[in-house]
Amino acid sequence: MSTVQKSLETEKLCSSILTVNKNIQSVTVINKNGRPIENMTRESTDIIPNKENEMFLMQCALTMSMGRDFDEYLGQIGYTFVARKNLSMFSFPIDNNVILVTSKANISPISIARKIITAINENNVVHSS
Repeated sequence: MSTVQKSLETEKLCSSILTVNKNIQSVTVINKNGRPIENMTRESTDIIPNKENEMFLMQCALTMSMGRDFDEYLGQIGYTFVARKNLSMFSFPIDNNVILVTSKANISPISIARKIITAINENNVVHSS
């Protein structure tokens, strides 16, 4: 698969996830090293300054990577959810990448997670759950 085709597919995936719910603020596909491959935001507000955002994305990738170390005993991670005061975050393992979705805090996490998984599956992306 060409780099251009892969880029168009990740762009389509992010766009599809962004339309799942109006409370979703951003979708970022992160590689295994914590580097963003694709990023889409609904609003042009930067929540975290650029340097700290790099560390934040690396932390998300590392958390998912370390969690995979226990797949043999606990099964694969379907997704992780973090509720913070100002926003909610979902991480979905996709191959060696992670899809990070941020949303407003006042959401129904299980409902949105299921809709995001459906969007991932409809885009023919292999989800690890």
